[in-house]
Amino acid sequence: MVFTTCKYAVGIFSIRQDVEAALGELKNAGFSLEKVSLLTNAWIKSAMGEEDSISSALAKRGIPEERAKFYKSQLFEGNFLLVLENVKDEIDDAKAILQQRGIQEWGVYHKKVRSGWGKKGNKVSV
Repeated sequence: MVFTTCKYAVGIFSIRQDVEAALGELKNAGFSLEKVSLLTNAWIKSAMGEEDSISSALAKRGIPEERAKFYKSQLFEGNFLLVLENVKDEIDDAKAILQQRGIQEWGVYHKKVRSGWGKKGNKVSV
């Protein structure tokens, strides 16, 4: 079994226009928005009351439990949670763009995941 490390970068925006502008700048800079998730208070309400699923989803991305609870509380306060998934070397570039737009509580987290298996180095993606 082969493991690889995935990176997740997470931050909070308090103003909708700032997060929209940041997403536009990321896209213009060539970032794949398929690797970007935006969570809002409305998303929480549509999750059928499964509040713990938010913390669990963040914890599965290597975010420590206490930090996941903090991010969840920020969502309940009406802030926007931006998550960049598996962005590897792009994190520093994304951070610069996001900081110009006012991202707060920026954190980068690592999670080991199973990436495949095979004989004699032949990797099969899972």
